[in-house]
Amino acid sequence: MSDKINSISIVSRASSLATIQAKLVGDRIKEILPDISIRYHTTKTDADINININISDPSEIGIFTRDISTRVIDGECDLAVHSWKDLPIEPSSKTEIIGTLGRGDMRDVIIMKSNTASLEFKKEIKLLTSSPRRRFNLGQILPTLIPVKFKNINFIDIRGNIQTRLKKFQSGNEDAIILAKVALDRLIEFGNEDIKKYIKSVLSENKWSILPLSIFPTAPGQGAIAIEAKKDNKRLKDIIQKINSYDSFKNVQKEKLTLSKYGGGCHQKIGTSVWDENGIKLISLVGMTHDSKLLKNFALNKPYYKTAKLNKNNRLYPMKNDEKLFKRKAIDNSAKIKNIKNSLIYLSRKNVLDKIEYIDNSNILWTSGISCWKNAVSRGYWIHGSSDSFGERGNINIENFLSKNSPRYKLSHDKSSSDNYELIPVYELNVKKSIIKNLNLNDKTHFFWMSPLQFDLALDFFPEIINGNHSCGFGRTYDHIKAKVQSGEKVKRFHSYTSWLEFYNGE
Repeated sequence: MSDKINSISIVSRASSLATIQAKLVGDRIKEILPDISIRYHTTKTDADINININISDPSEIGIFTRDISTRVIDGECDLAVHSWKDLPIEPSSKTEIIGTLGRGDMRDVIIMKSNTASLEFKKEIKLLTSSPRRRFNLGQILPTLIPVKFKNINFIDIRGNIQTRLKKFQSGNEDAIILAKVALDRLIEFGNEDIKKYIKSVLSENKWSILPLSIFPTAPGQGAIAIEAKKDNKRLKDIIQKINSYDSFKNVQKEKLTLSKYGGGCHQKIGTSVWDENGIKLISLVGMTHDSKLLKNFALNKPYYKTAKLNKNNRLYPMKNDEKLFKRKAIDNSAKIKNIKNSLIYLSRKNVLDKIEYIDNSNILWTSGISCWKNAVSRGYWIHGSSDSFGERGNINIENFLSKNSPRYKLSHDKSSSDNYELIPVYELNVKKSIIKNLNLNDKTHFFWMSPLQFDLALDFFPEIINGNHSCGFGRTYDHIKAKVQSGEKVKRFHSYTSWLEFYNGE
């Protein structure tokens, strides 16, 4: 047999999403091997045919993939393409996952009917999902993420492809549904016009929220496409390695390994996500084990190593009781904000809403972090998502959910700036110079900075601190400080001030 492969056959499930994913793999192969012939095949699995199968039953692991793997084992097809979250750690004894493409959006999105979202109180929220993971975590956090008050959530099983699920949601009396965002993204970007229009209409007619990974990690492998082949097929492995996304592959393996410690499979009430944020690998783990042990962890995958143990609190700045460097004075831009419609509005911190009387319901509201989200919800606003304290310059990835060319505004202080948004100042930031002079920052060794402005101000008064150990969040402040500090190793990133304080102070 010649070493050259002239054609490759790819099998997937028959749904629109599955065939799109198979085509994405085939197209990437064609990019590196333009002359190769790609043949596509589809099949329906037992789970597709028998809607009465309990997909959360531990004995049914792999029910969406076994029949597809069999076609590779039997030699009918060369490759199988799956949604990696549907696969067990090892698909079969004779096959393996040999590669993946660049990962799509990992997050879940909850869609709620507008008439429900507009209520102040509803005794029961009826929510469509069969996932034990989603059910468990939504039960923990949903009350703080939506402005509708409720007594309980009634989770209702749902099966079928994305279009089937959305149609059941639209036509039934259920209040909400939760789905993998990547499924909507791929159908909008690569589906036929009818599918695109339908999904867009569902999003525009209802309220939606994209759930942050720090508090709502997803199923291992969510957003990733798995490429499966026989273990002994070296020629195919060599081809797929050329299109493989190494970082995505390793992150999914880490997620699968984490879940396997607790039994593995989609029947678990456990979510875990591993991803890279501006050069830092993060891991989020939330859930409950079979023996009712609660799991909750969000941290760097490889925490910074402490080179020196800090024994005195006064070597850290700031501490919780330190006086604030700035005084805030409200700027009344309520009239301008009141007239904004069909736009994306970025809320940079909790206090930006203090003097705002009204924001039109047609706008998409996005917050800088989780505390800002919860504060806005407590004021009655529907929040569509959050930058999760990773900075406004991060890719929020909601273009598929927005109207074309939607204006973008940022509510912040008068000295703020932005590359992505038109600034609307809602408060002045005035420096308390008398406070700064008495800080004695020269005695401190480790610092956490909330903004470039705060860092520059302290540096003007205490230039010696440039040689200290500096920390901040993941956004513009990090880039700003790193450009000024000669040793990049002395600038560390933490998700929050609290996590920095816990790391150095053991709180």
